[in-house]
Amino acid sequence: MYETIDEKLDNIEIKKLNDKLNEENRKYIRIFGDFKNFKKRIKKEKLEIIKNANETLLFDLLSVLDDFDRSLKEIKKYYNNNKPLIQGIFFIKKKFYEILKNKGLKKIKTKKGDKFNTDLHEAITQVKATLDELKGKVLSVIEEGYYLNKKVIRYSKVIVGK
Repeated sequence: MYETIDEKLDNIEIKKLNDKLNEENRKYIRIFGDFKNFKKRIKKEKLEIIKNANETLLFDLLSVLDDFDRSLKEIKKYYNNNKPLIQGIFFIKKKFYEILKNKGLKKIKTKKGDKFNTDLHEAITQVKATLDELKGKVLSVIEEGYYLNKKVIRYSKVIVGK
């Protein structure tokens, strides 16, 4: 019934040790959770790096795609009656674009009349709009923009109405 002083000290010591054990357990669980989150983040970053490893190469190849578009426009002006030539260049361009598309490239859909969006467009210049409803809208697309795996790697270059 009556506790001795030694038993009281033992109980106090046991309580202190239990409190310390519980505190160490909480620290362990927190550190273990942080470590799991760290592993997940590193895995996600590694996948992202692998996914976008070809970004600079694909960005450089966009100029070749632009050259195909420009050459097709010029060939149509001067060689409109040479359908095989036009079709041949068109098919080469299409095949080239499909290869880039399979690597994660996607064209930003921008057309005349779209609202200017700084997340997707780069305004080359502003031109006075003839109509009020054209203010802040895309008047012309100079160069197409592209995504690489949902990330903009090149903004659409546009002329905007002011």
